[in-house]
Amino acid sequence: MSIAPIILADAPAIAGLSLRHVCGIQDADALYAVQVGRMAHDKIDLFCASEGFPTRDSLHAELAQAVAESRQDQWLVAQIDERVVGYGQIESWPEGDGTWVYLTLGWVLPEWRGKGIGTAMLQWTEDRIRLLAAAEHPTEKCEFAANASSTEKEATALLLQEGYRAEYTVLEMGLDPLLMPAHPLPAGLDVRPVSPEQCVPIAASIHESYHQEYDGGRFEENFDVAKEVARLSDPKHDPMLWQVAWDGEEIAGQVLSVIEQGKAEVFEVSVRPAWRRRGLARALLSRALQTLRERGVDVIRLRTVAEFRTRAKDLYSSVGFRVLKEFPRYRKSFSWANK
Repeated sequence: MSIAPIILADAPAIAGLSLRHVCGIQDADALYAVQVGRMAHDKIDLFCASEGFPTRDSLHAELAQAVAESRQDQWLVAQIDERVVGYGQIESWPEGDGTWVYLTLGWVLPEWRGKGIGTAMLQWTEDRIRLLAAAEHPTEKCEFAANASSTEKEATALLLQEGYRAEYTVLEMGLDPLLMPAHPLPAGLDVRPVSPEQCVPIAASIHESYHQEYDGGRFEENFDVAKEVARLSDPKHDPMLWQVAWDGEEIAGQVLSVIEQGKAEVFEVSVRPAWRRRGLARALLSRALQTLRERGVDVIRLRTVAEFRTRAKDLYSSVGFRVLKEFPRYRKSFSWANK
């Protein structure tokens, strides 16, 4: 299949450089090669869920979905002659304050950085986002978003140069195996085995725990209980790992873990407002960690947001976690006019 090249007036003058949209699943191997090629330079941590490092199969699935939904024009590929040296894509979602967020993701092989390719890709993506937003959400507030970890130095510099600012920071934390103190449950609460039908009240409890974490719904993705139930019901989950505290017939809080590919992730730690400041999260977390240790898991990770009002980072530090890496989430005010 022939894909027409994308012509950029301000593209860098590099011999053999061309830009195009993705063709489809046949691009999966080339895009995966870009990810592998940046792994050492960007200090990718493959145990880290926040890295979002794709597999060849996941890229194949994403490209197949893009073709099925006619969204190839939301992907950009940079080539030098026949070799793919970078690519990017666009994602979007609404937040709780009514803002539509348009996220641009992009990567360039280390040996081709500093030559203007990343800048050209980012500027094309912003122009494309303006067109999408005008067609999809012409009367609503929109915002540019981008991600770069603390070890992606060139990407961070580019985003700051182009007017992006870090609005909040996701922290990747890992458990120190030498520190894992036990903490008792608060009086009057008990932990019971989880049954499949309890995914619905657990999802509702998670929603209440995070609702209005940010002022006016800022940065808060719209919560869909049905999607959360589907996520919790995924076959990869073993509810025997979960710690759910009850106060009579009401859920007070939950700590949920999953084991995948030899590592564990504590992917949910939340307590409903009425049960906070009683040591419940710390008690549930210590129980969850003990269960994971009993399963023989050595690598245990979790993620949190540095700016959470609940000071979750302090909680996790108190049971033996330490910050391994930071993932600032960048935003930029939306302007409808092209540069």
